[in-house]
Amino acid sequence: MNKHLLSLMFLLLVGTFTTWAQDVKKISGTVYDASTGEPLIGVSVIEVGTTNGAITDLDGKYMFEITSDKVSYSYIGYRTEQLTISASGTYDVKLVTDNELDEIVVVGYGTQKKSDLTGSLASISSKDIKNYAVSNASELLTGKAAGVFVASSSGQPGSDAVIRVRGLGTVNDNNPLYVVDGQFMDNISSLNPADIDRIEVLKDASACAIYGSRGSNGVILITTKGGIKGETTVTLDAYVGIKNSYKALDMMNSDQFYNFIMEAYKNDANFQNSQKEKFTNQYHKGYDTNWWDEVTRTAFTQNYNISIRKGTDKSRTSVSLGYVGDQGAIITTEFNRLSLRLNQEYDINDYITVGTTLNAAKIKQRDAGAIPSFDFIQKADPFTPVINPLVDPSSANYEYNKYAPTEWSFDPNPVAMLELPDQYNDKFNVFGNVFAQVKLFKGLTYRVQYSFERNHDVFKDFRPAYQSTFSEDNLANTGSKYQTETQLTNNSSVVFNYLVEQRLNYNTTFGKNTLDAMIAMTYEKNSSEGINAFKRGALGNDDIYHILDAQTVGDQTSGGKETSAMLSYLGRINYSYDDRYLATVNFRADGSSRFAKGNRWGYFPSVSLGWRINNEAFFRNWHIENIISNLKLRVGWGQNGNQRIDRDAPLTLIGTNNENQWYFGNGYSQGYVPTYTGNADIKWETSQQTNVGLDMSFFRGSLDVTMDFYVKKTSDMLLQMPIPSFGAFANSPFFNAGDLKNTGFELVLNYRNHIGKDFNYNIGLNMSTYKTKVTRLTSEYLSGSNSRTYVGGPIGRFWGYKQIGIFQNQEEIDNYVDKEGNKIQPNAQPGDFKFAKLGDGIGELNDDEDRTFIGNPNPDLIYGFNLGFSYKNFDVSMAFQGTIGNDIWNTAKGTLSAAGSQNALAEAWTDAWRTDGDVDAKYPRITNSDTNNNMRASSFYVEDGSYLRLQNMQIGYTLPSHICKKTKLFSSCRLYLSGQNVFTLTGYSGLDPEIGVDNPLDMGVDNTHYPSSRTFTFGVNLQF
Repeated sequence: MNKHLLSLMFLLLVGTFTTWAQDVKKISGTVYDASTGEPLIGVSVIEVGTTNGAITDLDGKYMFEITSDKVSYSYIGYRTEQLTISASGTYDVKLVTDNELDEIVVVGYGTQKKSDLTGSLASISSKDIKNYAVSNASELLTGKAAGVFVASSSGQPGSDAVIRVRGLGTVNDNNPLYVVDGQFMDNISSLNPADIDRIEVLKDASACAIYGSRGSNGVILITTKGGIKGETTVTLDAYVGIKNSYKALDMMNSDQFYNFIMEAYKNDANFQNSQKEKFTNQYHKGYDTNWWDEVTRTAFTQNYNISIRKGTDKSRTSVSLGYVGDQGAIITTEFNRLSLRLNQEYDINDYITVGTTLNAAKIKQRDAGAIPSFDFIQKADPFTPVINPLVDPSSANYEYNKYAPTEWSFDPNPVAMLELPDQYNDKFNVFGNVFAQVKLFKGLTYRVQYSFERNHDVFKDFRPAYQSTFSEDNLANTGSKYQTETQLTNNSSVVFNYLVEQRLNYNTTFGKNTLDAMIAMTYEKNSSEGINAFKRGALGNDDIYHILDAQTVGDQTSGGKETSAMLSYLGRINYSYDDRYLATVNFRADGSSRFAKGNRWGYFPSVSLGWRINNEAFFRNWHIENIISNLKLRVGWGQNGNQRIDRDAPLTLIGTNNENQWYFGNGYSQGYVPTYTGNADIKWETSQQTNVGLDMSFFRGSLDVTMDFYVKKTSDMLLQMPIPSFGAFANSPFFNAGDLKNTGFELVLNYRNHIGKDFNYNIGLNMSTYKTKVTRLTSEYLSGSNSRTYVGGPIGRFWGYKQIGIFQNQEEIDNYVDKEGNKIQPNAQPGDFKFAKLGDGIGELNDDEDRTFIGNPNPDLIYGFNLGFSYKNFDVSMAFQGTIGNDIWNTAKGTLSAAGSQNALAEAWTDAWRTDGDVDAKYPRITNSDTNNNMRASSFYVEDGSYLRLQNMQIGYTLPSHICKKTKLFSSCRLYLSGQNVFTLTGYSGLDPEIGVDNPLDMGVDNTHYPSSRTFTFGVNLQF
């Protein structure tokens, strides 16, 4: 593939310097508005593939000379037309208005004109996401739609992004539903981003209600590319690039760490008497290992996609093949995917159409799961080298024994942890559909479709046997730093989901009335089955031993199977009168096996209305259509459900295993115990949402404005609630735990225009804000790792003590007393943190009275904006995104500042308190004996998480068409340079302010995850 690409580039460069003469044709004419017949001023008339052209004058006239046979006519607010010119002459053109209102969008179980929408929907076309260097399609939505927040859950290649549509609607699962060509999916890691034709995000309940129980968190509809009528089109999109982790936590170097530990342990008798000498010897060996540099790299990424699209009067076909090879910024991590897609439709006759879509993906992925926690990288001491000089390179098993064990830090050598295991996921995923559509009579069609998804995932983790050679100066534990025998985990799981859909659609127009009605029935079944195996004790580490049969002892196996099903009845009516008054009514009934019989059915109605004010006679009489070309008011109300709970949630299960055996009499008797505790009384979680929206277009479609205000109320939230431990329950069962209210506002602005005939530009802005309020809980509060959620407040606010300074001397400690004169922090010493006494209690700080809310991870504003420019054959695009007003809990400030068996942040040494009057210190005194519990949960961890990021930037150049034709290899060629995560403006001190966390109770908590990468690519788009 690389050789072919280089050959094409060579021929391209040769063709660049080739010139030739062509016949000159002189053309002229007038450009009119097709509906009014008025001449259009300022229309760009351009010879295709060149910068040669003209602008229509005050009478709509133009005149210029061309040497090719294609001319395009473009004007803001109108559809671009292209003419074939055979000879000199007069060519008059009529342009049809196109302010995108006649665009057809997917709305779920059908399509609709954008001008007829009454619900809230965001639409993203393939041109908005083309050439993004992402391996997972979920990242394409970043900054693209108002009310849609996208954050990376990990920089690991292939990882799913965390997407939230209109904030948090529950304390349960907030992930949206993906629908790919009609198939319901929980993630889209198998989907090739290059195969996507368009994405629609359904946001309000009136738009999502047609998906019933699956639509409470929003719906993301993805349509893949299909065949097109006309001549065969072949495209090749390819890019190569590099990526790296552009930011690191500043850890102590050897000098700082040595001084830090010596200071912290200066009063520790054990250290001074038995460890100080060995510790000093370690320092004097002269190593100064930066472990972040050792485990990160400049990685290589590549992506190739070739597609063939063709069609005739009877058939339409699209075939594509794609490959992505994406190395991670962390050594050994990578994501490789080979994908194939077939999309075909065939008209058997004038009444029957059949078709199929098939997507297959082979994925091999290696993540950083060999490291239990990412702070293992930072905790390794700088005294330890990566490779152990005490191990002879010619010794047996050197490749496994060569890594140096840490001799001060508790955690092992992180390079060894990543390099030694043979660990990967091998996946083969197939999904698609087959359908038949029959035109029963005029306006009435019947469609039956079978959709399926099968995911097979094999996980393999081979841990080799190896030895660690410690020096005589070792002061660390040794147990976790060698392995005497091999270990192999080999798991296999298969997920199979299918959906059968039968649908009737009826469309008719009578007089000024337009009616579009749909009724459908669907049946969905989901199953998953897995088997897990573990053995140990192979004879060696070679590849032949990386199988279960090569292991000799410790057999352990387990397995299970789960199924669930849903039966649904649904219908929709779209009505329009005189293109002025619009109405949509939806209803869906879902019956789910995840609830007990009495609670299985949920019913989800919605209604929305629209008023196209610009089509009213009184509006037309104002003659302001050149200023306001579109004005539509929308109002909608609807209900959605949520059934994202365990499949066995209503059931209490009994099971057994080998450990549940008791000896009676002459033998063992098998015992049975509860293995899962269910709750038969749980019922549907229901979300009710009201939306008011306004769509406006100004200056003949140059400026589009959309505003939405919504109120979303969620009742009977489903959540696993802890129950008393003395009951010996197997798990925390699900309950309907409370109610929630979410209000928000969204604004979208898009402006496009041109300066002269050569310079075009567009500016897009989207912003949204939401406020969440819990209105009912069945318990006093809900707890996250560092948060509490109470009635009357939002979800996930940080909870802890207020750190209000550092004690400078003993006098300040003695004077910090309660109303009765008792010391509030009697165990504190000068240099320790001072915490606020908030309660009325007597004496020391009390967890029940003196903790409070110290931060809010919910942003005040989520925003994104896009800039696009084109001049002649050059184009530039930039996409920004960010948040304002959210807080982040920086866990590393505590876990990586302690003086102990680990390295620490450099600022824990440089910015630590040292003497009376050190009021600018950020960290407390340096000690290994923290009698004050300085690192308790407090406002010390909370930082402002606001940021602005240039998410993507592209600079492209399209070769003139005559050069492309002269090569006789391709008809068009665009070359581009692209950057992702180009820069980030933030005051946050952690690795990345973009924190993607699934659990809403832990939102905004930064536990030092896989870093985001900055990526630069060079690519080419070729059409043959």
